Formats: sequence, C-alpha cells, structure tokens
Amino acid sequence: MRDEDILSFAKDRNDEADKNNEELKTEISGSGDGTDELFEDFEPETAALKKGQNGVSDGAFGIITTGIDPLEITEAGARITGYITTSHRQKVRLGTYVIVPYGDEDLFARIWKLQYLQEFAVDDATEIHSRRMLQSNTTDEVDYKFLAYLDPICILYEPKDKEGVLARRMSDRIPRPNTPILPVTEKKKIQTGLNIPEEGIFMGHLSVGGELVRTHAVPPTVPYYLRNDYSMGDPLIFRHMLVCGSTGTGKTFLTKNILRQFMSENNRYKLRGSEEKRNPCLVIMDPQDEYSQIFEDNPEITDDDDFRFSAEKVNFGACKNTKTFVAKVDGEGYTGRSRAEQIEFTIPFEMVRNNSWLIAPVGMTELQYVGIDLLLDDFFKKSTQHTYGGFIDFIGDDATRDYYVESGKIHEASYDGIARRVKNRALARVFDQPARPINEVLGQIFKPGQVSVFPTEYITNSRIRDIITLTLMSLIVDNKLNTSGEAAVKETPIILGLDEAHRYLSNASGEHSRRLISKFADAARQGRKEGLGLFLITQDPQDIDETIFKQINTRIILNLSNDAAINTMKVKKEFEKRIPYLKKGQMIVHSPDNSDMVEIMGLSKCVVKHV
Repeated sequence: MRDEDILSFAKDRNDEADKNNEELKTEISGSGDGTDELFEDFEPETAALKKGQNGVSDGAFGIITTGIDPLEITEAGARITGYITTSHRQKVRLGTYVIVPYGDEDLFARIWKLQYLQEFAVDDATEIHSRRMLQSNTTDEVDYKFLAYLDPICILYEPKDKEGVLARRMSDRIPRPNTPILPVTEKKKIQTGLNIPEEGIFMGHLSVGGELVRTHAVPPTVPYYLRNDYSMGDPLIFRHMLVCGSTGTGKTFLTKNILRQFMSENNRYKLRGSEEKRNPCLVIMDPQDEYSQIFEDNPEITDDDDFRFSAEKVNFGACKNTKTFVAKVDGEGYTGRSRAEQIEFTIPFEMVRNNSWLIAPVGMTELQYVGIDLLLDDFFKKSTQHTYGGFIDFIGDDATRDYYVESGKIHEASYDGIARRVKNRALARVFDQPARPINEVLGQIFKPGQVSVFPTEYITNSRIRDIITLTLMSLIVDNKLNTSGEAAVKETPIILGLDEAHRYLSNASGEHSRRLISKFADAARQGRKEGLGLFLITQDPQDIDETIFKQINTRIILNLSNDAAINTMKVKKEFEKRIPYLKKGQMIVHSPDNSDMVEIMGLSKCVVKHV
C-alpha cells in the first residue's frame, strides 16, 4: 500500500472519531438533566492562579509532585521533582534558581535536569505520526508532562534572635507535595542562597546560560562581589586571583574592569604588624600595551551607565594617578599608547648577584648552573666595576678560565658552555643603560593608590622582555619576604597583575627555574600577611606550576577549548561542560571562600578606555 493511501485512511478514521466525539458531547450537554455539571472545561491557567488566590503567585513555575518519583532527601543527596505548567515552560532553563516555600522558611534550589514525558499512552514513533507532524505540527504542550528536577542548595531562614536578617543552612527539610515552585525575585535571597557578599569588589552580574538573572529590585540584575573586608579573614585578593580564557575571549577587557575596582580612595588594606590601612599599589606587566589606558576615561559611558554603576557600587572612570615605567633598551624606543607620565629606568647588573636566572637561559646543565653561581659570586667579590661588560671581560680572560678549569672547580666543557650562553648581545642592550637604576626608583613605582604600568610590547627581543618582567617580580618578592626589605615595597599593599603568567610561572624546567618558582610560591603563601596579591592572566592555566596554582583561591574562567586547560580548573561537572560554549563576557567563578560556584556576565562596557 502506498504512503498516500495510508495517510488518507488515517485521516478518514480521525475525521470519523472527531464526528462521534462531537455527537456525544452534544448529547450530554443537551440532556437538560444537569449532567453537564459533571464536566469542567480545562484551562491551563485558572482564574484562581491568575488572581493569586491562596497565596500562590501567578508567576509560579509549577508544583512539587510525587506522581513520577517519590520525594526524597538524604545526607548524600535528594530527589525532588517538579511539574512545570505549560505557560512557564519557555522560561525554565538548566541552572535556573528557584524557591520552594515551607511557610516559615524556603528551600533554595537550582534546576539540574529537565524532562518531557507523555501524558497519555501514545506511540508517537510511527511513520504516520512523524509525517503528520512534519506537514502540520499541532503538538499541544498539555499532552506532555514537563518535569524539572531540583538540586537543593540550602535552606533560607530568619534566625529567631535576628529579625530581618536572612541566613542559610544545609538542606535538611523535604518540601511538601503540591508546593509551588517559584522564581527567585528577591536579590537578597539569591545572594544569601549562593553565599555571595552584598558588597566588595564588583566582578559582574549573576547569569544562567548567558541570560542575566533578574529580580524586582532596581536595577533588576544581581551583582556579584568579591569579599574585600576583614570580617572573615583577609581580603581575598591576597589569596590571589586567576583569569583564564582562550585568545579573543575578552580577558584584557574583563581584567581592566576588575582591577579598576581596587583603585578606589576608600579601598585600604592593613599591613603586617600594624592596624594602619593604606591604598594598594597596582603594578601591571603589560605585554600588549593596553593597561596604560586605565589613565583615561571611556568616552562611551552614558548617564544611564553612570546611574547603574553608582547603584551597584561599580568604580569607573580614569585613574589619574597612573604612571608608565619604560625600560631603557639600546636600539628600542617606546612609542605606545600611554598618555600617562613616563619614567625611564635601567636594570643594573648588580641585581644579578642574588638572581642569577636573569642571565642564565633555559637549557643549561646542572653543572653549568652551579658554575655560573660560582663565577658570579667571585666576580662580585672583586673590587672592579660590577657591570655586565665587566663580567664578560672577567669570564673571557684566559687566566680566569685556566684557574677554574685547572683547580677542578668548573669542568672545561661547562666553563666554555657558560661563556657561550652568557655572551649575548641582547643582555648587553638591557643592563646598565643610561637611565636611573630600577632599584633607585622604587619610591616612584610603589606608591599607595598608584597604578604602575610596565609595557614591553615595544621590545622586539623576547629574552629582554622576560628579563624586565622577572626583575620586577624578583624585586617585589625579595623585598616583601625580607625583613629588611625596602620600605617602599615592604610598607605598601601591592597587587601584581601579571599577563601571560604561564611564561614566568610555568612548571620548572631547570635549577634556576625551580628557584624562582619556589620563591614565588613562598610569596603566594605569605601574601595574606605581607600584603601581596597576585592577579594572574593566562590562556594556558595548565602550564602554571602546581605549587603556585594551589595557592590561587579565586579562579575566573572564560571560554576555553583546550581539554587540558579545562581539566586543570577542576570545576563541577555541570559547569565544566559549559566552558567551551561560554560567550564573550560570560564566565564561571570558582571561589570557595567567597560563594558557591556561579556563572556571571561581565559589564558590556569597559569602565576605563579600551581600544
């Protein structure tokens, strides 16, 4: 039989069934004996629901049901199923936050699973049905059960001795069947339910699936803040932050917005052993010459933006106390974007005395590392001029070579290898240039309330860029950890913004790399006490040394497509699957000491200039 004949036969049968149903309905309704009162017309939204009678809002998504699965809550988890009404099914998404009232307190939960079930026993996996639906899809939502499975997050309640204060505890109650499932429309309930601070460093707005969570407040969005006070310990910036995302996901845009929040006049931090509070100094290593624009206003910010920013305590506008520090490099000149005051400096070779990795390239053997330390130690004991040129003359002298080789202090092959690797034209271009040594301008670099930017884009040689960055990192760490460190560094809270962090804090590949990593790991551990906060930006978080990575408390994850990078972040499964699909500005925040893991959306406009 042809398909056309099958469909024609099915249509005739359906028409006949419809005719019989109409006759039966007419017979019942027209009998006049009151039997029509036995039947009630079904309406998806009854008048009672629309008017909100019995305390039920017409905005309820649906009700808790036991018709499919039993209600269950245990110490290991819960099984709570809700039926979603037809008029609200388009509003419900995976991850949507909801409230289930108990009367005296509320269950705060998120939807972790959605499911359709047939209302009536019908086989819809047939050729006839599929062709009919393809020709004219007349599917009625009422013919299906739409179920939402809830993951309890906490119980929201008001403590008896603290009227008007909202608190949370673990989910220890089971909701009653037929209790309404309500959207969360109160900002305070969402913030308390997710353990988000009500003030602090603004980072973005709470979202689900890229859609902002909205409430009845003005403005309706829910701001996400990073804890920045001493109520529960030290501010979280001193337990370090990481922003990671693939190229083009908006890392710099987001980083500017976050770092700007720390540069408020009212934002002050304590120093070790003192109750005095000072503004932080923001030091930024800028490989793309973008962060100096913190010095300028964003001309695209409107009055409406001004109102929203002020309502949610978002700091915006130029940081006029911004300075650009330019390394003097022979043959290179800075012609970048910075309009802030520019101060030139040079790196004195004297700094290599305790930081031999500045001239020791990756790839040296262990014997060569030992040898270069010995040569540097002896060179700096001499009364000669301690410059890079003086060191090259020292190791290039035949008498010096004979002394170390014949005495057995350094093997002949190792000595020659050191000499070849250290004699580098790039090193001669960066050390001891005609500018003030960096250790003499520390008072200008590390000032409370100042943004100090170190651009390196204008330098074509990657090794010189690395030397400049490593020098500054060493200066900060050495002076912070040393009890007799320079007062400018020791007595100033410092936030170090390190872009391309994986280049400098990668898994140790040699003895000197291990020393640097070890030193920075110590600084990360003691950051809370010493007033040093690391703000790392990278596209390869998997390359950052594990000892340092473990010290990072707040991780901001943008779109990542690298499986190794995603696995490194160690987020919950439901969030891990979203990472490759995050849109620009959309991110996941993993900060256990601040809040539950959440998704947020960053601002659509930069709070300072961004080109």
